[in-house]
Amino acid sequence: MPDYEAIAVERHGRVEVIRFNRPEAMNSFSPAQTREWVQALEAANDDPDVGVIVSTGTGRAYSAGADMGGFARRQAEGPADPASAPTQRHAFDPHFLASCKPIIGAINGFAIGMGFTGPLNFDVLLASTDAKFSARFAALGLTPEIHSTWLLPKIIGLHRAKEMMLTGRIYSAEDALELGMVHRLYPPDELLPAAIALGEEIARNPEVTLRKIKEMVWQDLRDGADFDGVARRSATNFSAALQSAEAREAVRAFSEKRTPLFHDAAHMERLRAELAAR
Repeated sequence: MPDYEAIAVERHGRVEVIRFNRPEAMNSFSPAQTREWVQALEAANDDPDVGVIVSTGTGRAYSAGADMGGFARRQAEGPADPASAPTQRHAFDPHFLASCKPIIGAINGFAIGMGFTGPLNFDVLLASTDAKFSARFAALGLTPEIHSTWLLPKIIGLHRAKEMMLTGRIYSAEDALELGMVHRLYPPDELLPAAIALGEEIARNPEVTLRKIKEMVWQDLRDGADFDGVARRSATNFSAALQSAEAREAVRAFSEKRTPLFHDAAHMERLRAELAAR
């Protein structure tokens, strides 16, 4: 196994567990964690001895989503030039996840923002009874990313998905089970063994058959919809929202450990003037 810094990898028969391993940061996605997650997925897909991948986290979070410090840096740099965008694969590249070996999400704690929308692309989601879920974007002045505005309504229904996204509310594991976001709940110490056992069951089947089934399911989901257009709009809108006054106020409030002043008109007007002056 490679010597990773931000993830940990372990093998259980034909099941590979990839664990986000930045518990001090609630496993938020730093550049290193993003890079190593992609590397580990690619390595598992190239390894004939791996049949199924299990994704989980260390500590009290699966992942708290994108690193707020990274947001601050991107805001300081200004809007990105699409021509100079990094070539590194996105942490939850939908085309890659749709074509790779089966992935089971073992959601052990907080799954927030990208830590929630990303696993929607997995094949099975199990959760600890301690898990919490939130599409937190609106509370940060951001739009939902990773084409979740297309995918979440297909999983839990249109109006439930809109309520979840518009409120930014935190949902319990029991709420997630009732909504159909996860398939089964387990006590914390039983979650990973259950995910591995399910992975072993799936991994007994031929790899080429499993991949073909996944390909067929995603193709049928995308039929009649401009999925690539959805993915592009999702990325474009998120990038624009990240540069907004609301998102900048959210980042500042986070760093200053205070409540965002979204509805303080004078405060927000000063912030917009500051951005315009730049």
